[in-house]
Amino acid sequence: MYYGTKPRPPSYFTLELEQPEVGRVLRFDSLSKILSSGIRIGFVSGPEPLVNAMDMHVGVPLQPRNRVTLTGTSQTMTANLQVSSLTQTIASVLLRSWGYDGFKLHTEAVSSFYKQKRDTFERALRTHLDGLVEWDTPEAGMFVWFKLLIADKPGEEGDSLDLVRHKAFENGVLALPGTVFLPDGRKTAYVRASFSLLSEEDVNEALRRLRVTVLEARKQE
Repeated sequence: MYYGTKPRPPSYFTLELEQPEVGRVLRFDSLSKILSSGIRIGFVSGPEPLVNAMDMHVGVPLQPRNRVTLTGTSQTMTANLQVSSLTQTIASVLLRSWGYDGFKLHTEAVSSFYKQKRDTFERALRTHLDGLVEWDTPEAGMFVWFKLLIADKPGEEGDSLDLVRHKAFENGVLALPGTVFLPDGRKTAYVRASFSLLSEEDVNEALRRLRVTVLEARKQE
């Protein structure tokens, strides 16, 4: 999902090699964004002892007295919700036929796709919301975080919650106020918007409507 111009940041596996001891890093990945949105398959990579411990983890549920509890089976495999066997088989056959090189080419194509989407969204931001929001250009993923310049007083940070959840929604714009990502739910002027699905026409229309919403909110203040 990285499409920046600089070399990819090193993985934790690479960084671990610089330490005196190795074998402590676990990495969790998903195929849902790089293979297909409908293939909800996650996987873990890491040292065999740690992966086996996760796989064979057995909880200690409350048991009535004199009840025999079977051990030695994988509670993780049997208790966790698994993706369908058909989906797993399709992914397995596809990845085996591609091999590592084919999979790498595919991920590079996916990264290029999202970079184009990012560029389209950023052009629309400059066109419709320049001076009304601030943002840093993302180098990975499928979201842009931007800050609404709607503070009541100079030096204060505004609150995007009401504007995004109600006013923008009423104008046909769907985004997420930054507060939903904060553990304490405090107010923030930031907004998260996805650019992965919209066409260029829809992006421009959405940000044009958001501009109208922001300007209306400013007039009310």
